[in-house]
Amino acid sequence: MTCSALMSAVMQLGKPYIIGVSSQKGGVGKTTISVNLAVALKGFNYRVLLIDSDTTNPSVGVHLGMEGANVGYRNVMYEKVAINDAIAVHGATGLHVLPGTLSSKPFIPPLEKIQKLGRKITNLNYDFVIFDIAPGFVEGDLSSYYNEALILTTPEISACTSSLRLAHEYDQIKVKHNLIVNRIRNKKYEISIGEIEEIYEKRIIGEIPEDDIVPTSIAEHIPAYLISPSSKFAVSIRSIARNYITGANQPMFAKGRNGGGIIAFLKRLFRIG
Repeated sequence: MTCSALMSAVMQLGKPYIIGVSSQKGGVGKTTISVNLAVALKGFNYRVLLIDSDTTNPSVGVHLGMEGANVGYRNVMYEKVAINDAIAVHGATGLHVLPGTLSSKPFIPPLEKIQKLGRKITNLNYDFVIFDIAPGFVEGDLSSYYNEALILTTPEISACTSSLRLAHEYDQIKVKHNLIVNRIRNKKYEISIGEIEEIYEKRIIGEIPEDDIVPTSIAEHIPAYLISPSSKFAVSIRSIARNYITGANQPMFAKGRNGGGIIAFLKRLFRIG
């Protein structure tokens, strides 16, 4: 089944399309992408819920100016409050947000709580649910409820290696995944998009350039997509959002395609190809 057919089937059943935005390491822009992708999809008039499920360093509230939220993901996970009562509406966008609470200590919820929350989320009345999740792979998290994991990397070798490791972990539990390359500066030390696709053996669904509008937006607590809709960053985010709306299929490369040097090394390392 193509990505388009899958998304169509999910939405026809009245189920949200659930995306877990993930990265193997911090500092690659995971929360920035989660927030702005959610805002972009909302801008196309889809019903979107953004969930900050990073249980170690929740940051969605900082990006959206909702730092004062004192009810959120943890309260819902431990059934202290109903999920619909914990969802806040972001004033500037109308985006629905289940925030993390900055005052919460890091926590690892028990499996039965995760499963119960996962079932609730799959029955919510949204078109898209986007999770901003903690870096790394956490066995027993909500990944079994995702329609896909959206893996974020930057074009440096260390970040790409970490992202391949994360993709391998998702393969092991049979969770579909796609890849975005963020903070592209076009420097000589960066791995090219073609090389990354050859290593990943699948087309990436987004190329996002480095853009000064991003740190500005974080400082002002307003999504970059809203501050400058014509910026390079916003244009790239809009393209990714359209990818999900149209459900464009991302074909696998031919299995016989091989690269040399670092590409061959990484393929051998993760037994890809």
